[in-house]
Amino acid sequence: MTVTDWDAYWRNARSAGAHKDGGPQDEVLERFWLQLFGKVFTSFQATPRMLDIACGNGAVMRFALTARQNSDPGSDLHISGIDESPAAVEEMCKRHPVLCGIAADATLLPFQDGAFDLVTSQFGMEYAGPDVFTEAARVTGHGGLMAAVLHLRGGGIYRECATNLEAIDGFRNCGLLDCFKGLFNAAMAVQQRHDGKDLFRRADEKFGRSVAAAEEVLQRWGKGVADATLYRLYTDIAHMYRRFKTYEPGEVFIWIDLMSNELDTYSGRMSKMLQASLDAPEMDRVTAQLTSRGLVIRVRDILNFGQHSVPSAWVIVAQRS
Repeated sequence: MTVTDWDAYWRNARSAGAHKDGGPQDEVLERFWLQLFGKVFTSFQATPRMLDIACGNGAVMRFALTARQNSDPGSDLHISGIDESPAAVEEMCKRHPVLCGIAADATLLPFQDGAFDLVTSQFGMEYAGPDVFTEAARVTGHGGLMAAVLHLRGGGIYRECATNLEAIDGFRNCGLLDCFKGLFNAAMAVQQRHDGKDLFRRADEKFGRSVAAAEEVLQRWGKGVADATLYRLYTDIAHMYRRFKTYEPGEVFIWIDLMSNELDTYSGRMSKMLQASLDAPEMDRVTAQLTSRGLVIRVRDILNFGQHSVPSAWVIVAQRS
């Protein structure tokens, strides 16, 4: 995905990452961060300096602010967030006006060596590639911590994203949007000449087959797959089809292009997440990068989400001694 694609995502996102707000994983993530921040903030005499890499709309930073108030009410906390998406930074600054947001490349952090006491990331650093861990270590100061939650290859979130991607691909293969557009093109032909009725009938039959194929996809994966994006698209088309004559073809074509772009963006985000996820050997390389830059690994573990405690994310905490 390009920066523009991520901007489109963050402009419309209701969550801070690949997981959904309010899901069982949020309780696990909140508990992890609040416990970590609580320990860190009680150990600092001066005002801690924190950097959140790939900050998104500020989920981790919110936990940090909460923990700081719990440990030392009224005290300051210098937090900077960096993300390649200007839209994400803008949203973060709206949520937390007291924080500093920067739109920049996480593999070329615009900070001096050892600039921060705490460097964090949640479902973000891994998207930037392996160099980001070297950069995170570089800006971690003496006695400071680097802590990250990372996507686990083959874990619960990974499998959910793989399912979403497969469902989207299946939905695309139905050709529903293209057939709906063809139906309106045929309707325009009927209006322009009297011999277009056969063309419209064939387009309507083709559209009907695409609808049936789309219904099979939804039946297989469920209405909620891909955050219900496919079901919403299906019901919107059904609504417009029933009120066919009330819509201007030009407006419908614009809507179809927007929906096609939305599917492309969603699919790209799922693909990027699958590519960015880390398996055990890749985590070994991350560990080696951090230790080679003078950090000591304090925690390397897996977080489990949900009622069935499904392994879903890596967590790593390293400290510069």
